[in-house]
Amino acid sequence: MKERGVKGMDLVKLTGHTPANISRLRQGKIRAVRFSTLFAICDYLDVAPGDILIRITDEEAEHLEKGVFIIDMDDAPEE
Repeated sequence: MKERGVKGMDLVKLTGHTPANISRLRQGKIRAVRFSTLFAICDYLDVAPGDILIRITDEEAEHLEKGVFIIDMDDAPEE
């Protein structure tokens, strides 16, 4: 966001979420995000979901900085 000059209020207007929810999203204090919200943010920032989300181990998750998002893939079907 910083590289592109995007502020939290820009995401509020884009997604229709409240400033508090966007703040929680940016701080990594959420448990889930709708695909429509993720894709809207990605389109706005001109990035792909994989540019802002990564899969990490449980051990790595214990040492995360603020603003890092986790998607728990433990329940995902195996290929």
